[in-house]
Amino acid sequence: MSELKLQATRDGFGEAMLQLGTENQQVVALCADLSDSLRLDKFKKIFPSRYVECGVAEQNMMSVGAGLALAKKIPFIASFAVFNPGRNLDQLRVATYSELNIKVVGGYAGFGNGGDGATHQAFEDLAIMSSLPKMTVLVPADAKQAHELTLLASQVEGPCYLRLGRVELEPLDKFAKIEKVSIGQAQILKKGQDLSIFATGLMVQEALKASLELEKIGMSVEVLNFHTIKPLDHQAIIKSSQKTQAVIVAAEHEINSGLTSLVAQSITQAMGREINQAIAMESIGMENSFGESAKNEDLLKKYKFNYLEIIRKAKLVLNKKKRINS
Repeated sequence: MSELKLQATRDGFGEAMLQLGTENQQVVALCADLSDSLRLDKFKKIFPSRYVECGVAEQNMMSVGAGLALAKKIPFIASFAVFNPGRNLDQLRVATYSELNIKVVGGYAGFGNGGDGATHQAFEDLAIMSSLPKMTVLVPADAKQAHELTLLASQVEGPCYLRLGRVELEPLDKFAKIEKVSIGQAQILKKGQDLSIFATGLMVQEALKASLELEKIGMSVEVLNFHTIKPLDHQAIIKSSQKTQAVIVAAEHEINSGLTSLVAQSITQAMGREINQAIAMESIGMENSFGESAKNEDLLKKYKFNYLEIIRKAKLVLNKKKRINS
């Protein structure tokens, strides 16, 4: 994969599935009539006997995937995130209860289905999947990371969720030196003293852009990429929060759940134990709202999923920090 090419995380997933198809005969792919959209078209062509087209029947697809897992296969079950896990949660919950080795792929998450409107835009999926016991939840921040996390997901023993996007992203290597991912361990992309930005998915590159602008006005910014939502790296949250006393959480997700609520819970539970002072906090996300129909880039701008909003929130959270310490 080229490190300079603009790619969506779905592209990295598609390339990783071809690699897995070659390396592991137990890997199979199931899709709900979206093989082109989720970049499984090449897997379908090269490994036709290990591709199952389920049609627009996501609940049945999850049940078929569960059966394949019981047969010792490693099924990657793919559809748009609003349907997978949104529509087939009942079947998924039973499969997860049984700790089946299923890999659920939620594509076009967030504003990925811009033109199709609110009914096709998922901002609740991370909350749903994080609430399920035994579930591993992964959110790559660029195509290269999607490739790496797909390979790692195949090695996880048990249920796993991989959240993918449609928006073409700049590679993180453009902004910082990126180490290989390790499930359950947040990546510290930049170290700083004044402000911590905890980001996931496409908001990671926006966090890095914001940090560069904030550094121009003398602010030292720490940026962490939470590519794993569950298991969450609590120690990384606590250590960074304790150091900077100012936190911004940025996720293309409902603001009252997902990474935002998990970070707040982590900090609150650490108060008086690992953390001995108050922490100022702001968040960026969907504020108790559904989406709407428009181009992806226009929706991201309207709902302020960009580095400019992070810069605005940085000023707010630093003012909170000053009041706390005064």
